Amino acid sequence: MERLRIGLIGWGTVGSAVGELVRGGPLPVTLVSVAVRDRQRPDLPKGVEIGAPEAALEADVVVELAGGLDGPLAWARQALDRGMPYVTANKALLATHGKELAELAERRVAALLGSASVGGGTPMIETVAHLAATGDIEHIRGVVNATTTYILSAMGEGRTYDEALGEAQEAGYAEADPSFDVDGRDAAQKLAILASVAWGKWRPESDVTVEGIVGLDVEPGQNIRLVADATKDGMSVKPASLDRSDPMARAAGVENVLEITVADAGVFRVSGPGAGGRVTAGAVYADLARLVAGERPILFSQG
Repeated sequence: MERLRIGLIGWGTVGSAVGELVRGGPLPVTLVSVAVRDRQRPDLPKGVEIGAPEAALEADVVVELAGGLDGPLAWARQALDRGMPYVTANKALLATHGKELAELAERRVAALLGSASVGGGTPMIETVAHLAATGDIEHIRGVVNATTTYILSAMGEGRTYDEALGEAQEAGYAEADPSFDVDGRDAAQKLAILASVAWGKWRPESDVTVEGIVGLDVEPGQNIRLVADATKDGMSVKPASLDRSDPMARAAGVENVLEITVADAGVFRVSGPGAGGRVTAGAVYADLARLVAGERPILFSQG
């Protein structure tokens, strides 16, 4: 079997972990190029072309882990237009331009994969896709953002919002600018992707009603989580006060929890770490395994 040549865009925590898996894992794949902003970084792989993102388009598969919209949208369009597989963890790209990219992949007989965009290494997209193929999904409900989970847990233990945020930043659960998480956008993008898979029609982030956690009062002992909720008719992300017996209330640290209610089959639940370089890289590597096996999946495909 010929080895698939991988062009990787992004060499952060997840990108470098993907590089390790590609070099040391069992799949017949080879890392041939890496695009990174700082080409002088000491941890870049040896024997691999370090170049511009466009170099990835000369490989067999583009793996994009850079984040953002402008660059990734252009790279995705170029790759898919050439009939190339495009593997990404970029939830913003998929929640904003997923319909266009899926349609382009279908026209060009390409592949669009994004398992790592939701849930890190926890197979949320795959679980939803499987259940959608076997039954009628009625409801999706989940806690899918580690930053807000950490902050709300700490506030329930008596800390103020500022104290809890400071702890989350020190622990590495929150960015220096946490607005994307605390305003609810991270969870909204993930929910839009899951809902699109669940009901077979792409739904953008802009369709999600969002309420973040800034300014929220949490009394000591309260179990509040930022809950993502979707049905065929609507999507929302908002803080909710939960009973202690609720699986969502028990989510802590980087754990994500997702419940999928299927008609005549009951409630299915999947949980696990939603962040971390190694687990997220594992989801990317699983997408590469599908390509090696000859599959050409298209996320959000209507076919």
